[in-house]
Amino acid sequence: MRLWKLNKHSSTLADMSMNRILLSELIVKGALVGIIAGFFGAAYRYLILESEHVRWHLMGDISIEWAIAWLIAMVVFAFIIDRLLTWAPLSGGSGIPQIEGEMLGLFDMKPYRTLISKMIGGVLTGFAGFSVGREGPAVQIGGSAGKIVSYWMNSGLREQRILTSAGAGAGLTAAFSAPVSGAMFVFEEVHKSFYPYLVIPTFVATLISNYITVTIFGLTPALGFSVTSGMPLDYFPVLLGVGILMGLCGVLFCRMIFAFKRFFEWMKCSRFLKLVITFVTVAVIGFDSQLLLGGGNDLVGQLAFQSHGVLLLGGIVLGKILLTTFCYGSGAQGGIFLPMLVIGASAGAFCESLLSSMGLIAPDFVPQFVLCAMGGILAAAMRTPILAILLVLEMTDSFSNIYAIGIVTIVAYLVAEMLKEPPIYDSLLQAMSGQSNLENVQTFFQTKVPVVASYINTPLQDLNLPDGTLIVSIRRNGTYIVPLGDVKLESGDELQVSCERGRLKAAKSYFQSN
Repeated sequence: MRLWKLNKHSSTLADMSMNRILLSELIVKGALVGIIAGFFGAAYRYLILESEHVRWHLMGDISIEWAIAWLIAMVVFAFIIDRLLTWAPLSGGSGIPQIEGEMLGLFDMKPYRTLISKMIGGVLTGFAGFSVGREGPAVQIGGSAGKIVSYWMNSGLREQRILTSAGAGAGLTAAFSAPVSGAMFVFEEVHKSFYPYLVIPTFVATLISNYITVTIFGLTPALGFSVTSGMPLDYFPVLLGVGILMGLCGVLFCRMIFAFKRFFEWMKCSRFLKLVITFVTVAVIGFDSQLLLGGGNDLVGQLAFQSHGVLLLGGIVLGKILLTTFCYGSGAQGGIFLPMLVIGASAGAFCESLLSSMGLIAPDFVPQFVLCAMGGILAAAMRTPILAILLVLEMTDSFSNIYAIGIVTIVAYLVAEMLKEPPIYDSLLQAMSGQSNLENVQTFFQTKVPVVASYINTPLQDLNLPDGTLIVSIRRNGTYIVPLGDVKLESGDELQVSCERGRLKAAKSYFQSN
C-alpha cells in the first residue's frame, strides 16, 4: 500500500514536471512567434503609412497627364492582386475569418504564400487608397508567422493552433500598438475561451510584438491621442441614445458588407475586371477628395479635436460605410476593423455636433463622444464588448471614460443582439467556408469545477450535460484521469470540454453555474 502511494506521488510529480516543461516550451515558442509576427506586422503597418503619405503627395495637385498615369497604375495593381489571389486564395479580404477557420479546421492556409501575398496586396490597396484597414491583414500575417514557427518546431495540431492564434494576436498588436487588446482578441474573438496553455504564450507574443513595434519601428498607439476628462454622469440618457444609434450603424455596416459581396458576385465578368472597376472607382473619388480614402486613423484625431458641421459628419459616416463595404466586396486584401473605428468616430462626432447645436449638451465633449461611438460600433458588429472597450481605452489611454464607453458599448451590443444580426466575422467565415451552419462545428474550452458545484460526486454518466457536450479529459492535482462513465468530478478538477460552437455558451454556463 505504501509503495502504491509512493508510485502515485512520483507519477503526479512527473506529470507536474512535464506540464512545467510544456509550458516553458510554449513560452519560448510564443516569444519566437512574437519576434517574427511583430516584425512583419509592424513592417506592414509602416509600409502602409508611408504609402499613404506618398499617395497624398502624388494626388495633392494632380494634372491630366498624372491622372492618366495613375489610372494605368491602378490597372497594373489590379492585375498584380488578381495574380496574388490566384497564388494564395486565402489571402484575400480581412484575414480574421481565415484565422478563425484555421482554428476550427475549416482552412489550411499555406503560411509562406499567405504572408507574402497579404504583405504585397495590402500595401498596394493601401497605396491606391482603398477604404480598408491594416489590422485584419496584420492578424493573418501574424497568424501565418505563428504557423511557420509551428512548422519549424514540428508542433502537433493543438500546439500549431496555439502558436497560430498567438501570432494573430501579435499581428493585431503590431497594427494598433495595443498588446493587451491583441491578446484579448485571441481569447474573445478567435478561441472564445481561456486556458493557461493559450493565455501565457499569447501574452508573451503580444508583449514582444509591441516591444518590436515601438522600439524598432517607432510606431506609437494607432490613434495617437488621449482624453483625460470624462463625461458628466447626468449625460446617461444621451449615452443610451448614442448606444442605440451605434448599434444600428453596426448592423447597417454588416449588411452592406454582404450587399456589396452579392453585387460583385452578380457582375458577370472576371475577378480581374472587378478589381479594375474597384481601383478606378477609388482613384476617381480620390481625384475629387481624399477624405474618405485609406484606413482613416489620422481622420479619427481630426474628428476628435477639430470642429465639423453636422452635414459633413453625416456625409463622412455614410460615405465611409459605402466605400469601405464596396472595397471589401471586391475581395482584395484589406480589413474592416480600422474603417469601423473611423465610422464610429464620425458618428460620435455627428451626435455631439447635432446635440450641442440643439442646446441639449455643452459643446465640450467631442473626444468623449468619438471614443464612446468607436467602442459601440465594434461591439455591435463583432459582438466582443470586452475587446471593444479595452481596445479603445488602450489605444487612447483614456481610462477616465470607461463608464461612458461601457454604457454605449453594451447598449450597441444589445441592439445588434435584438436585431439578430450575427457577428460579422462569423458571417464572413460562414460565407468563405461554404457551410450553411457553423454552429454545429465542434470546438473546445477549458474550465475548473467550482467548490460549490451541484454535480460534484456525481458519476459522469449521470450528468445532464447540454446536447453535444463531452468531457474530453480531467486533470486532478496534476494527474490526468480518463473520463469514464463511473468517474466522479471533484472541486478543483480542470476539465477539457468539447461542444458544438452553437452550444458553447450553454456548456460554459452549465459548468460554472451548477
